Amino acid sequence: METVELWARGTGFPRFLRARLPAGLVFRLRRGRGAPAGLAVVAPDWAGPPPAPGPCRALLLPGELAPWAGGIPAGWVVSYGLSPRDTLTFSSLSPPCLALQRELVTLDGTCREPQELPLPPQPGTDPRTLLAWAGVLLLLGTAPEDLPPLL
Repeated sequence: METVELWARGTGFPRFLRARLPAGLVFRLRRGRGAPAGLAVVAPDWAGPPPAPGPCRALLLPGELAPWAGGIPAGWVVSYGLSPRDTLTFSSLSPPCLALQRELVTLDGTCREPQELPLPPQPGTDPRTLLAWAGVLLLLGTAPEDLPPLL
């Protein structure tokens, strides 16, 4: 069972993820140093560096926060956002098409090659939230072709 640590400003993003990710994951909001997380996720609405960052195997964060990634003890970092420099971005927003820009290594060590993945339309969902959701699933080992539709 993997521990997913969330760095979020409010409760909206954690609630969104918990409602749409597989059961059996252990979630915790960042409140200080604890046991190392398998995956640390920085919410799209986070501003500034994470407080007292603890170690994690993988870090998923918005691309604009990448300058702070060097100060976080993470095995590897995956960025998401609307920039072509981000690992996870969109090649199209309408209809949404997820673009994996470079190789992504999952927590179990599987390598996912760059590719584009059409997604069902997600009306009302912020694109960066959708990217973070997909990033969490991919890093936890979901095959790109098995990404479930959002409900």
